[in-house]
Amino acid sequence: MKSLSAWLLALALVVSPLGAGLWFNQAYLGWLNESIPDANAYAAAWQETVDGQQQLRHPAVIHWLPSACLCRLLTLPHAVQISAEAAENGFNIYQFNGADRGLGEIRSVLLEPVLGASPTILITDTSGQVRYVGAYSDGIRCASGDSLVNSFIADPQALPQHRVVGLNVQTCRCLTP
Repeated sequence: MKSLSAWLLALALVVSPLGAGLWFNQAYLGWLNESIPDANAYAAAWQETVDGQQQLRHPAVIHWLPSACLCRLLTLPHAVQISAEAAENGFNIYQFNGADRGLGEIRSVLLEPVLGASPTILITDTSGQVRYVGAYSDGIRCASGDSLVNSFIADPQALPQHRVVGLNVQTCRCLTP
């Protein structure tokens, strides 16, 4: 009987993580462009949100990492790293509706439902125009080295002239209604 119990316990220890991994993949991993079908509306809604925050100083890096989003925990170390680098390069650092150390000044903002998925990072130019909005990076931890974000925060004067919407990535995302 002890042998059967030991085998059942061993089986449970193997199956439980597999089940949890499958649940996580189904609930949190996916392509952002599948979750947000209209990239132009998404970007315009974020620009409108930024425009409504008159107290923001630009250029800026703005983080949205909702506390109820499990992906926040995976993204946070990369977000803190980005904040430090961007601040050194002359960007102002903010977080919308958050209270995480290392993510800049906190701003309470009413976010529109069209904003869809999080975590999200925004980068504005000196005039307050959003030049990048989207994922921090490709990959489960939003921290892979091939991130566009790192190239954008190198120099506020060298931001692209047109808005870049970073949705064509498979990453950890929390969907909001």
